[in-house]
Amino acid sequence: MDKARNLFDIVRGQLWLLPLIFSCLAAILAILLITYGHLVAPNVVREAWWLYSGEAETARQLLSSLLSGLMTMTSLVISVPFVILTLAANQLGLRLISHFMADRQIQAVLGLFIGTILYLILVLRTIADTLGKDGVPHLAISAGNLLTVVCLMALLFYIHKVARLIIADNMVQALHANLVGTVKEVLPSKPDEHGEEVARFAGLGRPIALQKVGHVQVIDYSLLTEIAAEEDLRIDVAVRAGQYLLANGDHFTIFADKTVTNETIAALRNCFTVGLQNTTAQDLEFSIRQLTEIAVRALSPGVNDPFTAVAVVGRLAATFEEVQRRPLPYRQHYDGQGVLRLIVSRSDYRRLLDTGFRLIRQAGASEPLVLMRLAARLADLGHSVRDEVQVEALVAQLSALEETAAQCHSIEQDRASMQAHLDEARGVLETARSRQRAAVT
Repeated sequence: MDKARNLFDIVRGQLWLLPLIFSCLAAILAILLITYGHLVAPNVVREAWWLYSGEAETARQLLSSLLSGLMTMTSLVISVPFVILTLAANQLGLRLISHFMADRQIQAVLGLFIGTILYLILVLRTIADTLGKDGVPHLAISAGNLLTVVCLMALLFYIHKVARLIIADNMVQALHANLVGTVKEVLPSKPDEHGEEVARFAGLGRPIALQKVGHVQVIDYSLLTEIAAEEDLRIDVAVRAGQYLLANGDHFTIFADKTVTNETIAALRNCFTVGLQNTTAQDLEFSIRQLTEIAVRALSPGVNDPFTAVAVVGRLAATFEEVQRRPLPYRQHYDGQGVLRLIVSRSDYRRLLDTGFRLIRQAGASEPLVLMRLAARLADLGHSVRDEVQVEALVAQLSALEETAAQCHSIEQDRASMQAHLDEARGVLETARSRQRAAVT
């Protein structure tokens, strides 16, 4: 399932996918209308005002003009937005271009333009000056006119879409929606029912390197468990999705009472998908970093936009509130007989918080507004914690924030406001800590 989702994410990010599909559909439509369009009765062509009823020479001139105009328009549709996006990426990061390329509506508009061009070319090449009036593919030419009008309407939508895309708040909201979706897919809905966690398997194991260089995109834990059960193995997986690997290293360790064959090791290695870039299939930290990057760029001296950073902090806090409702990914995997087969590495709540807030805190160390919003959001998260581990992770973030605020050079009024927010957050977290400890006892 995760491998399929990873492949879907990669394919979805390809700008050529929908244009290719639209081009194929346009070619099929052109062939059908050219081949069977003559079945429309001549009297229908004369009576239907919306059908082209001219001669072959006029039809060639019309289609040539439409084709020339569409090709010019398509070149502008492709080139001008990329110039705009390149400039906007200085503020929002290169993720903006990736988001643009993966947008289905953008792909559909480009596909409509390219498909219409291909359609006009195919229809135009069938019209010869020697054709009689009844031999002209009236229906195909009329469809070309209609497609051109649709392209004009799509151009207006395209301009609107690109204009909204480069607005920081819209970009932040789109990434937040994707992030929440990733949280719901990556984190389980129910806690592990197998009891206490085991730190590692006993005994000496055989460390194995994946012999691949790149980012871990997907680990097929189900297949690893299945192979381990078949071969009576226990496996300690030291890597997790999102890590960058070198060819050599102790990437996973096999514990077995017998010699493990090279074929089995090769099968285990195939359970790890390593690629050139991170994906969101299993890597929650990568999705969080996409939002964090916007905030860090917004706080850079060249941009100096703390309001965008504040918006990102709010979206991250909403995401962490969703994370608090769910258990973390299972660290232990059992076979059908209830035998522990895998112990895996995973991200914990503290690491996720650090991924989201640490760089923003560092970049906003001289911005009282950002520091106060961070404190306020930590206090908000303190109201929805579910265990003491989450409380301690929030307390660690607050302690780092207090140290940062102490070094912030600002006027007395700003320092007083920051201290008030920090004290409020500290009080909320201390109350949450006491409540969780009381619940345990």
